[in-house]
Amino acid sequence: MNKLASIISLFLLAQIAVAGHHESGHMKKSVVIGYEISDEGEKLDIVAGDQSLVKIWVDYVEAHNQRDLDFIKGTNAKDLVGKAPNGVIVNGSAEHIAFLKNWFETSNPSWEFVYAMANDVPQSDGTIHHWVTSSYKVTDTIDGKEVVARESFDVRFENSKIKEIIVASRQVLAE
Repeated sequence: MNKLASIISLFLLAQIAVAGHHESGHMKKSVVIGYEISDEGEKLDIVAGDQSLVKIWVDYVEAHNQRDLDFIKGTNAKDLVGKAPNGVIVNGSAEHIAFLKNWFETSNPSWEFVYAMANDVPQSDGTIHHWVTSSYKVTDTIDGKEVVARESFDVRFENSKIKEIIVASRQVLAE
């Protein structure tokens, strides 16, 4: 009987010890993965974001490969801002679609997924900026020559629509 009581006591003690590190809200706390400095000079935490936005972004880029301008338009926020590595800024979804239509007609760009991660930046006013940071291998035809680049994209979402795209690019030279 003493043995049984000891085993039960040990079992209960183990349960309390294991459950003790899972305090209320323990799993709800955001994991800080970095920080950014706002335009106002304020240090803002970057936390792990909503992974469903990664799927939206990957599907969106694949729509570029498929030349599906309707899908792209439907995923863009009306007031989308696109910032290309060459300094070109595209304002609005309609301008973006016109830009892509011309690009697709005059070249043959394709995107190959490398990585993507979702992150959130809580703002000092209580709002949250939702971002996906990703990289793609982009192959394009420029002046009749195939050019390969590694492109990084910082993509801001608002209400599951793409609000802002910032692109950085590095040409990949033949080795």
